Amino acid sequence: MPRLVVEFLVFFWIAPFAIAAAPSRYAPPIPILWIAAITTLIVLGRSKNVDRSMIWGAGGILAGLKGVMLRFCIFGPLMVGFAWLMEPEHFLSLPRERPVVWVVILLLYPIFSVIPQGIVYRSFFCQRYRPLFGEGWLMILAAAASFAIAHIVMHRWEPVLMTFVGGLIMTRTLLRRRSGLLADAEHALYGDLAFTLGLGVWIYVDAARQGL
Repeated sequence: MPRLVVEFLVFFWIAPFAIAAAPSRYAPPIPILWIAAITTLIVLGRSKNVDRSMIWGAGGILAGLKGVMLRFCIFGPLMVGFAWLMEPEHFLSLPRERPVVWVVILLLYPIFSVIPQGIVYRSFFCQRYRPLFGEGWLMILAAAASFAIAHIVMHRWEPVLMTFVGGLIMTRTLLRRRSGLLADAEHALYGDLAFTLGLGVWIYVDAARQGL
């Protein structure tokens, strides 16, 4: 148990701050994310009593899809309003100004970003740290907070807040439906909406700030 606590604090709280402090050219988020995803998959593969449905499972999709869409109908409009308030000058700028890039992002973001994030911050987290947090709301809060802290690499408070709320939603979906694919699909909905609304500027501005 003490080793799990130290591991949790180092990899999910201390490491994000260290990465955020380094220039992106020395700590590129996507490669680091995939290294973390592959490493956590190896750890899960060597663990006992692994529930593989929480990684790749599709069994809960039909039962949970209605709930995912209902939540999206509630939180999607809230995201629209938030984006318009926070970034009015960039609102819907990507589909308006660079439609081809927008479509490419919509297609590639779930593959290159959502899948590894789902592995690390949901599938691995909820199984590895079950002895610490159980499978109830304490686990949901811990996973959501860790997911949010990972986004400090964007050097803004808005993505941290948004991903905390998103983490609550998606972790609850995973634990309730036992379907990693369903939780990833829900994640992709909100992520693609964020890029559509112009919130991808948070990534571009950070890269420009660091001279990339």
